[in-house]
Amino acid sequence: MKTIIKYLLITIALILSLSVSAQYHRQTSELYFPDIKGYQTLKCDFHIHTVFSDGQVWPDYRVTEAIMDGIDVIAITDHIEYTPHKDKLKGDFNTAYEIAKKEGDKYGVMVIRGAEITRSMPPGHLNAIFIKDANKLDVENVEDAVAEAYNQGAFIFWNHPCWKAQQPDTVKWFDIHTRLYDKGYIHGIEVVNFSQFCPEAWNWAIEKDLTLMSNSDIHSTTSMSSFAKHRPVTLVFAKEFSQNSVRNALDNKRTLLYYNETLYGNQDLLSQLLESSLIIKKRYDKDQNIVIFDITNISSAPVTMYRHKDLPPRSVPRKIEIPAKSNIHFHVDLDRVETKTIWFSVRNYIYDIDKNLEFELKLK
Repeated sequence: MKTIIKYLLITIALILSLSVSAQYHRQTSELYFPDIKGYQTLKCDFHIHTVFSDGQVWPDYRVTEAIMDGIDVIAITDHIEYTPHKDKLKGDFNTAYEIAKKEGDKYGVMVIRGAEITRSMPPGHLNAIFIKDANKLDVENVEDAVAEAYNQGAFIFWNHPCWKAQQPDTVKWFDIHTRLYDKGYIHGIEVVNFSQFCPEAWNWAIEKDLTLMSNSDIHSTTSMSSFAKHRPVTLVFAKEFSQNSVRNALDNKRTLLYYNETLYGNQDLLSQLLESSLIIKKRYDKDQNIVIFDITNISSAPVTMYRHKDLPPRSVPRKIEIPAKSNIHFHVDLDRVETKTIWFSVRNYIYDIDKNLEFELKLK
């Protein structure tokens, strides 16, 4: 009887272990985007808080969340000027990064040293990442703090310009932003922060040639946060998995935003990513004179597109929608379609303020 009970317990433990393993796998593979030619596609979140400022979790848990959410790169960007838990903690402005970095190194998550320069508007909040010593940013004058970050080789971006707590009635680019921009101190801008898309920031990014950023600004846990359908991320196209390569990609504006199941950014990068995301197979049935399409979307972003041209009913689908990591199957009646190519407008791939990416479906 003891032997039977022993084997029964082992079996139950094995089943539970496999169940947990399967759940972990589903979580870690949640966000996926394929590489494009010449570059790795890295999922990044460059705005994250811990208990060392006003966050609610220990720094190493941010690495655990990154693994569960499928994030490759995070930056620890605790506030310099706002540290409500400092009386209960030992450490300085670099401690959170050091704890997270140690955990990231164990599990293959890249952790970047950063800080949030936290001031009233103007200029508001600015993130400095790739810094060497966050303690040196703790100075009275905000322009001196930004200059110090710049002198440390930081990549600096303006956080959440549309945040109502600082700009309740309007969203304005102030004179101090112009001074910082003219000195070369502002390199990027958060178009997406948490669950908010900022149209003004999107316009400024294109107008002033700033790097597009999409970050979580996470304070609670990601599982308890009300994101718009998924955790927002910055897709970075890097030549290799290294901090130098990520920095090079940011400097050269090789980023796309993934927010609310929509991709925003450079037209060429969008086109390359869509091409890598769709596996298109087609075959001809000569007897029925039809071409049969089988299209698989391997990415985490759904693809929704509408054809341009009016065609005979039931000849070519007016709308093609391919959910994330899914497949569709349809055919086109060649007797009813004279053209060899059908053009579609991809509604959730957006560039240049308000233009939709074009997609060509070749029938022959």
